[in-house]
Amino acid sequence: MSATNNSRSDEHSIAVYLDDDFDPRNEIIESGPSPHTKHEIQELIETCYSTSISLLHEQLTDSDMPIIVDSAIIRKKCTELKLGYNQITSEGVKTLADALKKNSTLEHLNLFHNNIADQGVYYLTQALLSNEKSKVKMLFIGYNQITDKSIEYLCNLLKSNRNIVHLGLSNNEISDRGIIVLANVLTNDNITLKELYLWGNKSIGDMCVDALADMLVYNRSLMKLVLFDCNLSDLSKERLREVVQSRKDFGLFL
Repeated sequence: MSATNNSRSDEHSIAVYLDDDFDPRNEIIESGPSPHTKHEIQELIETCYSTSISLLHEQLTDSDMPIIVDSAIIRKKCTELKLGYNQITSEGVKTLADALKKNSTLEHLNLFHNNIADQGVYYLTQALLSNEKSKVKMLFIGYNQITDKSIEYLCNLLKSNRNIVHLGLSNNEISDRGIIVLANVLTNDNITLKELYLWGNKSIGDMCVDALADMLVYNRSLMKLVLFDCNLSDLSKERLREVVQSRKDFGLFL
């Protein structure tokens, strides 16, 4: 693992910056029914005095999503919703996405380490595409078993959406093919995204390096790219370092 330019090179300090609310101490989630009643979930949300709602590590399931949407999205009009480290699948995301079609307050959505899969990404991107008033600018969907199919959905979003500035896709099943498609969109069709987290995708290798290098040359809005724990060779890593060498404010984590 290494970092270039002004990025942090210490392994422990980097962990804080990998992905939104990444918790290396607790990656195993026990499956089972939700331990909370609807009333308990409502109380959890109501005790959040700001518009930032954190429901991390609460063993939430799809059946909990209607009360979360009603209490957090509709009633509290939260700007930040953290649902990481739960048991939410695409069905739960569909409930959330339906609410996002008309929402104009949520800015930060964390679904890290659930099981939303490609279908869940489809629901999310379709909702954001259909809502011209959407304010979502940070989307963290790492560790969700998503593949290159989700990259297609996300690219359609990035081509027309000018809100997304942080995108977390770490620890998924994205390959060189998906990265080439994504890099081409960021080279030619997007000037908004500032931070892209791709670490831990083991199928990202040397075949996508040409596309990544072009992206780093021509896209001047991206300020951070996190790619360590993938399958890049030392030669490919060195090439990417050379491309961004003149950009002193760029964070490249390899």
